[in-house]
Amino acid sequence: MSPGEREVARARLALATEAAGTGLWDWDLRTDVLVWDDRSIAMFGLTDQTLTGLVGDIDRGIHPDDRPLVREALQEAIDQGGRLDAEFRVVWPDGTVRLVAALGRVLRDDAGRPVRMVGTNTDVTDAREAAHQQYADAQRMAGLIGVAGALGRAETVAGALAVVTRHASAALGTTGVILCLADDDRSPIRTVVDASLDEDTLARVDRLPRDHPLPMVDSAVTGRSHFVPDLDTVERDFPGAAELWRRSGVRAGCSVPLRSTSRVIGSLAIGQRTDRWWRPADREFIGALASLTAQTLTRIASTESAREALGAVARMSETLQRSLLTAPPEPDHLHVVTRYLPAAADAQIGGDWYDAFLGPDGATHLVIGDVTGHDREAAATMGALRNLLRGITWATGGTPAEGLTTLDRAITGLDVGTLATVLTARVEQADDDHALGRRTLRWSNAGHPPPLLVDEQGQVRLLEGRDLLLGVDHSVTRHDRTVVMAPGSTLLLYTDGLVERRGEDLDAGTARLVATVGRLVQAGLPLEDLCDRVLADLPARPEDDVALIALRAHPEDRPRPDEAGPAVVPDGFADVAG
Repeated sequence: MSPGEREVARARLALATEAAGTGLWDWDLRTDVLVWDDRSIAMFGLTDQTLTGLVGDIDRGIHPDDRPLVREALQEAIDQGGRLDAEFRVVWPDGTVRLVAALGRVLRDDAGRPVRMVGTNTDVTDAREAAHQQYADAQRMAGLIGVAGALGRAETVAGALAVVTRHASAALGTTGVILCLADDDRSPIRTVVDASLDEDTLARVDRLPRDHPLPMVDSAVTGRSHFVPDLDTVERDFPGAAELWRRSGVRAGCSVPLRSTSRVIGSLAIGQRTDRWWRPADREFIGALASLTAQTLTRIASTESAREALGAVARMSETLQRSLLTAPPEPDHLHVVTRYLPAAADAQIGGDWYDAFLGPDGATHLVIGDVTGHDREAAATMGALRNLLRGITWATGGTPAEGLTTLDRAITGLDVGTLATVLTARVEQADDDHALGRRTLRWSNAGHPPPLLVDEQGQVRLLEGRDLLLGVDHSVTRHDRTVVMAPGSTLLLYTDGLVERRGEDLDAGTARLVATVGRLVQAGLPLEDLCDRVLADLPARPEDDVALIALRAHPEDRPRPDEAGPAVVPDGFADVAG
C-alpha cells in the first residue's frame, strides 16, 4: 500500500470511528506504552488529567470492582492469542458511572510472540439502558395478561380499581388511581378513588361538573388523552387544576378515556409524586390498561343492570306467587300454619303451592302440590289447579281421592297440559270421636312426598301410599287412606324442596326431616316455631321452592297455644328451640 493509500485508509477509519462514537487504542505489550485517542480518554473520564502514557492509566477510570475482571480479560487474550471482548464500568471525576465495551486483537511478531494489542472502546451505557428499558416495557406489557385475569374476576367497580391500582403502582410507581365515570345523561362525573387523599379533597372530587378544569374530567367527557409531565404544564393547560394537584401531592399525571363499544364511559387517571416524561411505551401500556379496565366496567355495569332487573322480576314473581297462597283457616282446636320459601334463582317463580280451607260440612281440608316448571306459566297453572280443586271439593263434597280423580279429568278435558303432584287431606271428627278428642285423617296422594304424622311424644310416622301423579292418565284408580289422629298430633305436609339436596339421596333428606321434626315436637315447640326451625335447616340459598303446611290437633280440654300465652320450653331443649 502506498503512502497515499495509507493516508486515505486512516481518514476513512477516523470518519467511521467518529460517526460511531468509537475510540481507538494501541498497546505495546513489550514496553506497556498505550496510545489512545481523545474519544477513548473522554470515555474513561480522564480528559483533564496528566497521563503517564502507560497502560496503567486505564485503572484511573475503571471502577475499582471491575479492575480485576479487565486485567483477567486482557491477560487471557494475550495468553491465548485471541480477541478481547469486555464490558466494564468507568467512574468519571464527578461520580458519573458509565458502561464501556472494549474490543481488541493481539498482534504477533514473526516468531509468534505477542507484541501489540489494538482495539476500540465504545460507550454502551445508553444502548444497554435502552435494551433494559425495552425488556422492562415488554415484561410490563406481558404482565397485562395477569391483570386481565384479575379484572375478569372483579365483581365491583371498587374491586376492579384495586386491581388497576396495584398493577399501576408496581409497573409505573404511581401514587394513586382515580376512575371517572360518565353517564350518558349529561349528569356530573362520578369518581371512584384509590389514592391517599384527605377527606376534604375526596369530597371535592366525588362529583365533578362536566366542565371542571381537570385533565381526567376532560378525558371522560371528550375522549382526549392527557399526559402531563409537571405542575407547570397542568397549570398552563388546565388553569386551576394545579392547586388540587399540589394538595394531593401530585406533580405529574395522565388521564386516558375509557371506551365501551358505543361511547366514552369515563376515564382512567394516574398520579405521580415526581415529574415524569411519559414515553411512548408508557402511553401504550396505559392505553392497554385503560382498555382492559373499560371492558371490565362495561361487564360489571351490564351484570349489575341484569341483577337489578332480575331482582325486580323476582320480587314481582314472589309477590304473584304469595298472592295465590291464602291465609289458613282457624277451626276450633285445630291450629294450621303455612310457610312458603322461594328458590334462590333470580326471577324463578315456581309451581309449589298449598291450600287450607273449611269444606261445606265443616271439615278442614289441606292441600299441598307442585306443578312442573319454574316460570310464570307454571305459577298460572298452579293457580288454576288450586282453584279447580277447591271448587270441586265444594261442589261435590267427595273424598280426597274422588276430588283428585275429577281434577285429573279436568286437566285432560280442559287441555291444561301439565304434570303435577298433589296431596289432598281431610280432617274429620265423628260424634263418638269428639268425646275422645281424636280425629280421622283421610288423604289421597298423587305422586307427592309422604306427609309426616307426629304424636305428642315425638314419634314420627311417614304416611306412605301414593298413586300416579296428575296429568298422565286420568283413568287410573285413586285411593283414599285413613289414619287416626290422637289428641296433640302434628301433621306436616311439604313439597320436595324441603328434603332434596344436590348430590344427596332423597331418602337421606326425608330421614333428616323425620329426625328434626320428631326432636322439635318432643321439645314442645309451638307449631309456628317448629315450621320456622324446619325451614332454618335449609341451605342459605335453596335450589327449589318450598311450600309447607302444618296442622296440630290440640286436645279439646286445653286452650290452643295462641290463646294460652307464650310456650314454655322444657329444660334441656333451649338449644333446639333456638
